[in-house]
Amino acid sequence: MPEIQLRPYQKKFIDDIRERFKSGYRAVCGVSPCGSGKTIMTGWMARETAQNGKRVLFMVHRKELIDQTSKTFTDLGIPHSIIASGVKENYEPLVQIASVQTLIKRLDSVPRPDLLICDECHHILAKSYKEIIGKWQTFLLGVTATPLRLGGITLNDVFKTMVNGPSVGSLIKQKNLTNFVYFAPKSNIDYSKLRSKFGEYLMRDMSKMMDRQAVIGDTVESYKKYANGKQAIVYCVNVKHSYHTAELFNINGIKAAHVDGDTSKTRRKNVIDSFRRGDITVLCNAELFGEGFDVPNCECIILTRPTQSLTLFIQQAMRGMRPDETKLDKVAIIIDHVDNVKRFGLPDEDHIWTLDPNEAKNFKSPAPTKKCPSCNAIVYLGTRICPHCDYEFEFEYIKEERGSIVKYIDTQNNDYSQARIENQIINAPEMENLTLEQKTQRYLNEARSKGYKTIWVFYKVVDFAHTLDDFKIIAKCLNYQPGWAWHQWQNKLNANKPAEQNKNISTLNIFSQDAV
Repeated sequence: MPEIQLRPYQKKFIDDIRERFKSGYRAVCGVSPCGSGKTIMTGWMARETAQNGKRVLFMVHRKELIDQTSKTFTDLGIPHSIIASGVKENYEPLVQIASVQTLIKRLDSVPRPDLLICDECHHILAKSYKEIIGKWQTFLLGVTATPLRLGGITLNDVFKTMVNGPSVGSLIKQKNLTNFVYFAPKSNIDYSKLRSKFGEYLMRDMSKMMDRQAVIGDTVESYKKYANGKQAIVYCVNVKHSYHTAELFNINGIKAAHVDGDTSKTRRKNVIDSFRRGDITVLCNAELFGEGFDVPNCECIILTRPTQSLTLFIQQAMRGMRPDETKLDKVAIIIDHVDNVKRFGLPDEDHIWTLDPNEAKNFKSPAPTKKCPSCNAIVYLGTRICPHCDYEFEFEYIKEERGSIVKYIDTQNNDYSQARIENQIINAPEMENLTLEQKTQRYLNEARSKGYKTIWVFYKVVDFAHTLDDFKIIAKCLNYQPGWAWHQWQNKLNANKPAEQNKNISTLNIFSQDAV
């Protein structure tokens, strides 16, 4: 059986999840960015659990994800079977990969798992998922890059604890993700005219606005300007818009294809395989190739679908940031025709993930950005020279008396931001060698510079707190009362920890403690 080589951040992620299970939690939400290797990490946990004689059920919601997961598990030497339409039932292997749609129909025949893993668990509030979870009293691990639903709805109905993985910025610095350049071509479209329902833009409004010859023509022209000849995925509003976009690319001599959810499995597979080989240059779709779609040779992402969903934006925008072993100098090109960056910031934005619905609504403003007037690249407000065309920005500087906070006022082309405090990104690897007090102070300085509340700091450092003394250190740094530390320590000990389960927690062996 091949050895699974884990990166340091993957080992830490697994260790942190193991500790949450050991401390009494039955349902753990693991958050790690797109491209961080969630399938590798969950595969490791599934294999170790099975080696302990326990059953694992790994559930996904799309056919492509079943195929990709099965291939990864096979490469990792994990014996498994598949629960999906058209696949013969075989429950002998301890690891099962299941389609949610098929699993919901076979709940009475599928053996009870000891560990239920939910891929892309931001879908877990759906009725079918809740029915599956309610069927078995078992350990639940959900993994996602974005633990939010539209409208800032968190997953706290299912999960009571969260493990945060590395930041996108740290993965880029470690070359586990490629760097990117983000372009926002000039547009005459008035997005303020889009109406919303249930927290998202109305489909008919988006279609009317985007599915027009002139707008699609701009999409083709921007591709030729910024990414000509590179493998690109275009995210469209709906099937008609995707079809028309592919059609215009082909008319312009750029080989493109359209696929959607109703495309036959054979046709969809053939198109995807052709794209992977490079026979097709541009792949147009309507919300099909987001979650878990791994195509390392994709170098360009084109966003032509406005959205108010942070989850959808991240899943789409980061799809081209997978490293490509055949192109070590790859830099992902993201072309945003619909101003999604104004709503969500750049893909390496340091988001504040939380299960608390009240806190989730407090941190919506992304770090301030601006557009380069020379090349239309979007950069952070503090950027002095555009890294893509060497354009030199003009600034005025204001240094406040408290601390070393610097405000940058861009004196030209300030359409993407107003005068805001410089975004300070903390390097995750550097944090590993700091004491808890130093870590807390670093995040506290960042919170002050960004205007965040101190509770933001708590959510950033809570994973580092393992004892009552640790919580006392955090309380002292945040100027909280000692009683607060005791209360948080009790919450960590008791939340979602049924007494009858805790008695046997050490004998459940969800996955081996010594295997990493």
